[in-house]
Amino acid sequence: MKAYYKDPLLVRAIEAHKKIVTEGENVNLNSIGYEEGTPINHVYTYNAIMILGKLKFPHNEATQTESDSTKFLEELAKSETDVESIINRLIEYRNQIVNP
Repeated sequence: MKAYYKDPLLVRAIEAHKKIVTEGENVNLNSIGYEEGTPINHVYTYNAIMILGKLKFPHNEATQTESDSTKFLEELAKSETDVESIINRLIEYRNQIVNP
């Protein structure tokens, strides 16, 4: 699990996703590595797919914007402040849906 904490792309994606979820249309895209004018829904979708994909979620859960996993990621992004706890909770959730 520690490898996930050290993955700079994963950590940046989670931090960016937290900003997108909490700030919405007001997010400064440059501050999270995107060009101004990029549609926020594209950035949101890309980050969600990347985060869930990097954490090895099932393909259908990682790529569907309305999946339960994407919704759970959004809840965590709103409520959790620590990237490590978001990763831990997502992995626990993934393990529940993969091995019910």
